[in-house]
Amino acid sequence: MSEVNVNYWAVLVAGAVYFVLGGLWYSPILFAKPWLAALGKTAEQIRQQGGAVGAYVISFIGSLISAFVLAMFVRMQAPASLQSGLTTGFFVWFGFVATTVAPPYFYEDRSKKIYLMYAGYTLVGFLLMGGLLSVWQ
Repeated sequence: MSEVNVNYWAVLVAGAVYFVLGGLWYSPILFAKPWLAALGKTAEQIRQQGGAVGAYVISFIGSLISAFVLAMFVRMQAPASLQSGLTTGFFVWFGFVATTVAPPYFYEDRSKKIYLMYAGYTLVGFLLMGGLLSVWQ
């Protein structure tokens, strides 16, 4: 396998952007109310579950890993452009995220609204990361 060099600063920033997007996506600014309604929970119930620090750490590490792997895919595209980064972000999301996360929602009869909110968040996140990683190499 050939070596793929990535810009670690771009990976760090892309991972941070994805992490912050998640915070905004599930906040009262965007989709907190429909998300909580689809879960059948209140914000207070979510807070009482505890473990927020651990969830944030896991989320941030996952964001960095996603950004790193996406950076490797983006670097394989030549020539790199905003369009190629967006396209790569879309196909990585579609091929690896949307399709692997969907079955449990349908087999386990989970809320389709929650799946759509999650899929929307990850789509926007992968587009942002792909665009950023392609222009900052």
